[in-house]
Amino acid sequence: MAYYEHLGGNKYRVVARDITKVNKPKKSKSVEAPPDIAKSVRKLESWLTLEVAEWAKIVESGSLGKAEKISFRNFVPTWRTGYALQHMGDYTRRQSMIFIKTYLMPVFGDVRMDQITTLHLVTFFAEIKRKDGKPMATNTKLNIFKAAKSVFDAATGWGVITKNPIDGVDRPSAGKKEKKKMRDKKKNYSWEETVQVLIEMFELPTRWRLYFSGVMMGGFRRGEMLAVEWSDIDNDRGAIWIEDQITFDEDGKKTEGEVKSEASEGWVPMPRWYMDQLKEYEREWKKEKLQCKSWEGGDKRFIFHGGKGIMYFPTTATNTWSKFLKRHNLPHIPLHGLRHTAGMLLRESGADLKTIQEQLRHSKIGTTADIYTHKSAAISRAAIDQLEELNPKQRKFAP
Repeated sequence: MAYYEHLGGNKYRVVARDITKVNKPKKSKSVEAPPDIAKSVRKLESWLTLEVAEWAKIVESGSLGKAEKISFRNFVPTWRTGYALQHMGDYTRRQSMIFIKTYLMPVFGDVRMDQITTLHLVTFFAEIKRKDGKPMATNTKLNIFKAAKSVFDAATGWGVITKNPIDGVDRPSAGKKEKKKMRDKKKNYSWEETVQVLIEMFELPTRWRLYFSGVMMGGFRRGEMLAVEWSDIDNDRGAIWIEDQITFDEDGKKTEGEVKSEASEGWVPMPRWYMDQLKEYEREWKKEKLQCKSWEGGDKRFIFHGGKGIMYFPTTATNTWSKFLKRHNLPHIPLHGLRHTAGMLLRESGADLKTIQEQLRHSKIGTTADIYTHKSAAISRAAIDQLEELNPKQRKFAP
């Protein structure tokens, strides 16, 4: 028998009985429903039902034995089944497993969960380096930290260990030198550079020109734009519907999945000139489909595909973008930098943070504020120009 109890707020306790024990003792763990799910009674009930079922499966399998019998290596599959499969997207889960297998397993794999201490983890993160022996980027360290924290948080919540050793480990953060290097790295185009890049894009095949310019104007993530179909286009509204993305599954294969978060889903308004070009391209797209002798896209109508209707591999867009920049000797920014460019173009056009948040579909306005309230010469100049009227020599109170 398995069930859940409401602890208050969005917190619940899921309970199951261990059928392998004679007296069938109860095993429980605490869970917290994501805010977007907790707002819907239907979604919350489905989420809790799944949590209860998965917990019962873990308890009844006997995976939650005594702590001293469980090594880090043997606990990870339980974590993957009980947590990662329920709460992580395919790509995030795949990346987490890579970090766990590559960096955590060689050090902690055969160590019992209850014998891994805070000092072990502090030392591990202080000494960790890349495979080639060079210093590891803070962002990579942070991803390893997140993967480790997820495992140890689950172990603590499920009663496998009584004290969470990672609670005393500082979250990896960049030093002054690395922060300066990150600040100096170009992340987006200016208004003038955007004009130049848009002009150079006419050298590209139409589908790639519209893909890259669309990402830049709409602030789309790489996989979101790759997943757009003609049915997602509303010319009257002048907007594109975003619901899915092309990403990687846990085996590294391309797959169509849900967008990053609930906030990521919705209509994204686009410039009229872009929608007009997209409409012109639709006629060309339909003509190419009719001429295709071996259409492999089935009923899918991806706007951007390689000629046979099949979704692009996500890295194809990244590689095409890099080659385009190099070929035209343009300032290099990563493909994701086009999303940042969209935000900065809106900011420099006078849009407020709430508008930018809605356009880029950030879950929290704090994310928008952190990225788009600095590093804009146009914004700084416009703001400071307002103070020109205080020039004493142009005022009556000047000597």
